[in-house]
Amino acid sequence: MKNSKIQWCDDTENPVMGCDGCELWPTVGQVLAALISLVLRFTKLSRNEVRAVIAPIINEYETTTELWHDRELILIDLQQEFPDMPASDWERTIEKQFKCYAGTLHLARGGRPDDWSEPVSPGHAAIFERPVNYPGRMAKTAKRPDLRGEVRADKPWLNGLPRLVFVSDMGDALSEGIDFDYLKDEIIDVATGPDGSRHLWLWLTKRPKRMAEFAEWLRETHGVPWPDNLVAMTSVTNRTTRSRIDQLRKVPARFRGLSVEPLVESVDLDLTHVDWLIVGGESGKYSREFDIEWARSLKEQCSEANVAFFVKQLGANAVEDGFPVELRDSHGGDWNEWPVDLRDREFPSGFGRCPHKTTQVA
Repeated sequence: MKNSKIQWCDDTENPVMGCDGCELWPTVGQVLAALISLVLRFTKLSRNEVRAVIAPIINEYETTTELWHDRELILIDLQQEFPDMPASDWERTIEKQFKCYAGTLHLARGGRPDDWSEPVSPGHAAIFERPVNYPGRMAKTAKRPDLRGEVRADKPWLNGLPRLVFVSDMGDALSEGIDFDYLKDEIIDVATGPDGSRHLWLWLTKRPKRMAEFAEWLRETHGVPWPDNLVAMTSVTNRTTRSRIDQLRKVPARFRGLSVEPLVESVDLDLTHVDWLIVGGESGKYSREFDIEWARSLKEQCSEANVAFFVKQLGANAVEDGFPVELRDSHGGDWNEWPVDLRDREFPSGFGRCPHKTTQVA
């Protein structure tokens, strides 16, 4: 997407749409468990008894995409089995499981196809959990002009940098079924080509182990090193996912970055050989709390490790000292509403200039 609203890039591009799962996208089993837990709050039945009623309704589905599009029928069945349960509780419990914005956009834009083989909206995966390749997108984006020297009036913190392209905001190109040859053709060859080499590509994955395997395959099979203008990035959302950083360090990239978003708890990170850290709170109807002290802690950790620190947004449910932070922006992305000490949007020096810190005083 050209002129992306995402604060840390100019554009986004997706050679692959869809993702085969992460902590932000529920499995059918996780939806089932959430519904069982809901019923147990209102009944004296045992867990096994409740499961025996709900499981046949939910386990009919192979993917949560299919489950989502059938949720009205599911709610009718559940209401018949447990007539004393408010329908809104069932619906809310299902909706709260879907945290991934890429997945929810697929649900909204892709629609429900008749046979699940083709999306209603072209360009999306019919079923989010079954990624689809879209060749040629990267090459088209690569032809866009270099932005070095151009003024980005809406994103002044990007001024002086080449065009920054976020790769894989609507899926994960390193999902298990994606062929390495395809990734070489669509990402590596484009990023190093005459058009793509003018830009900086920010490749984000929740599968850094597979990214490291891909890098080794490139070197051993084709003698191709990791491009300097391809930033290797992974996501950390909680303490459990910190292990991804160890896998990211195995990618022989010139630059490595972390997207610590949506951050749902305080984290202490080993930032050795990490160049950039982006932090943000969760947005959406059922967003979890984001304590801005978590961002302050990460800022201090980045300062100690000499890592560029970038605050993307405070999210829809930011708190400070236990109280809600009043924000008009629904994503908490307007830094004019933030505490002054968190108005930091830095980049690694090698991105095109010395580390840049823009601090706007209210």
